[in-house]
Amino acid sequence: MDEHRLLELCRHAVAAGERMGATAVEAQARSASNVGADIEQGQVSAVNRRASDNIAIRAFIGRRMGSAFTNIATRKAVEEALGLALSSARATTEDKDWVALPEPKVYPEIRGLWNEDLAAVEPAKVVEISGELMARAVEGEPGLIPALGGSEVAAYRSAFANSGGIAHAERGSVAFAGLGAIAKTEGGVTPMVFSYEVDRTLELDLDRVVSDLTESIRVCKRTAEGESGKSTVVMHPEAYGEILYYTLQQSIRGDNVARGKSKLEGKVGEKIASELVTIVDDGVNPRGAATFISDDEGVPRQRTPVIEGGVLRSFLWDSYWGNRMGKESTGNASRRMRQGLVELSPTNTVVEPRRREIGDIVSEMETGYLIRGVQGAHSSNPESGDFSVVGNPAMLIEGGELVGAVHGLMVSGNVYELLGQAVEVARTPITIQGLIGPEIVFEDVNVISRG
Repeated sequence: MDEHRLLELCRHAVAAGERMGATAVEAQARSASNVGADIEQGQVSAVNRRASDNIAIRAFIGRRMGSAFTNIATRKAVEEALGLALSSARATTEDKDWVALPEPKVYPEIRGLWNEDLAAVEPAKVVEISGELMARAVEGEPGLIPALGGSEVAAYRSAFANSGGIAHAERGSVAFAGLGAIAKTEGGVTPMVFSYEVDRTLELDLDRVVSDLTESIRVCKRTAEGESGKSTVVMHPEAYGEILYYTLQQSIRGDNVARGKSKLEGKVGEKIASELVTIVDDGVNPRGAATFISDDEGVPRQRTPVIEGGVLRSFLWDSYWGNRMGKESTGNASRRMRQGLVELSPTNTVVEPRRREIGDIVSEMETGYLIRGVQGAHSSNPESGDFSVVGNPAMLIEGGELVGAVHGLMVSGNVYELLGQAVEVARTPITIQGLIGPEIVFEDVNVISRG
């Protein structure tokens, strides 16, 4: 369904809900289509086309809330879902902290979110992209084995309406292409290296993906011995992004701040990182895969500075927790459609770049490590910020050159200490899912090498 018909359904849900006794009601509808071609063990293993319609409803009777979901985009199905939501609301207890649904505000103008070519893409095109990506990678480095990856094009249409007067519809599309690869070595195989591209058009930069992938595989074919102790560590955004997600990003969520589960509570305006570090939650960045005009409560997305020059500037809020704590929503509500739950979630985490290219930075390093990815970040402590991960792949830097892969290199510390140890931020941002940023250089990082 197109976004206008979805909006009609949402408006109908609001009007019907009020007639059925709701004191407040909201409805969100999404129609999505995905076309993808999977890569597995050196071949295109599957081609998929998926389409779905989803409608989530929350209905309130006073301060009691009930929710319901349907994947049938008709008025009859919506009214049946409303009945279930209202029955749930009558049976539940009051939430004394609930205030009201959000009211209308001006939405941002974001160009380039919709692309007709993406919306009309055929399976043959994504198969072509996946095949071309594999062929270029194999040609670019002898012995390279495409292990997994693929390409996908997603198009969505969404709408939202509530009894507070919000009525909004939008559409968007995005394309992905990525490849994880290994290569045989004398002692076995290299660590897997993964690289991918995100774009709002079909002009995916496969050359960049292949170059990034083959250069890293070439280094990883050689094995190097690391040394335990304090070291300079260069982290790819895939690596530090994982650590930030399970530590910093949990601490800047307004719900965790309100519950006393954030180490950053009461520290807005204080220095918590190196002055070189600026991190923004940017829900309106057209390059980001998580960019929308509104959040899942109909609140406009925005650009929220989280850390500026090392200083904590803001937490992230939705309308519920913002109302509870006397704060404005930052447009960070995210809905789990089938469960009917609305929760806080970051959009695009953007690390602001600085002056020098990563190649120039590495060329001047006497010794250190380049870490492209990590394992074990999910076991980090979100309240304290402590983490312990294994760099995979991790590469030794000696004399300004990448020497080879260091297997089992462990990196540990505290995320706030780590951010304070940033001594350089590279120039060219890399777009990955949920994060846009360049490599960051940290000094005096605790590393343990099995060698």
